[in-house]
Amino acid sequence: MNLLSVNTSTRQYSLAVMRDEILLGEYILPPGSSHFGDLMPSLHDLLIKVGLGPQELDGLVVALGPGSFTGIRIGLSVVKGLSQCLNIPVVGVPTLHAMASQLPYLREDICPLVTSRKGEVFTALFRWSSKGRLSRIKQDVCVRMSDLRSIVKDKAIFIGNDLANQGPTLRQQLRGKPLLAPAHLWNLKASFVGALGLKRLKRGHSDDLSELVPIYLRGADIRLPTMKST
Repeated sequence: MNLLSVNTSTRQYSLAVMRDEILLGEYILPPGSSHFGDLMPSLHDLLIKVGLGPQELDGLVVALGPGSFTGIRIGLSVVKGLSQCLNIPVVGVPTLHAMASQLPYLREDICPLVTSRKGEVFTALFRWSSKGRLSRIKQDVCVRMSDLRSIVKDKAIFIGNDLANQGPTLRQQLRGKPLLAPAHLWNLKASFVGALGLKRLKRGHSDDLSELVPIYLRGADIRLPTMKST
C-alpha cells in the first residue's frame, strides 16, 4: 500500500510517503508566516523524488490536531481534495497520540505538548501496555504550562513541538528535573502519523469525508480588524 501522510498541525509541518511500514521519503519544513505556500510544491516534489505519481497512492493519512487552527484546516482540505480526486480512502489521526507514539515502549507515562496560545498547551497522557499497545490515560485538554502538575501525577517523559521554549518552562514549572525526550524527536513527524493511520487502512477502515473534522479543543482567537479613523 502506497501512503501519503500529512502533518500541518504543528509549527514545523511534515509530509511522508510510505510503502506499507517502509518510509520512502519525508520532508520536514520550517515554520514561517507564509510557509503553507510551499505545501503543494513540496508534496509534488516528494512524490517525484520517491518515484510515485498521485494515481499510485492507495491511501491518505492526516493529523487532526489539536494544534495550529490554520494548519489543521489546510491539511484536511488537501487530503480531502486528493481523496475525492483520486478516489482513495483517508484516515485522520489525533496529533497528540501520534506525537506520543514517537517514544515507543517506555515504562514512563508520555506527556505530549503542542503550543496553543498565551502560555497554554494542548496536552494529554499516554502509556504503553505490556503488550506494546499505546493507550490514552488522559483525554486531550488545553491548559496553562503552570497547570501541568494537575495532569502529570506520576513520572512521565515529555515530548513537544517547541523544545526551545517548552523545555525551559518545564524545568521551571515542575519540581526536580523533568524527563525530556531527545531533542531530535521534538515536533511531530508525518511518518508517525502515517504509521498509525496505516493500521486502520490495512483493516479496511477509513473515515467518511463529511465526518472528518479538526480537533480544536478551544474556540478560535478571532479579532475584528481595527477601523482607522478619518
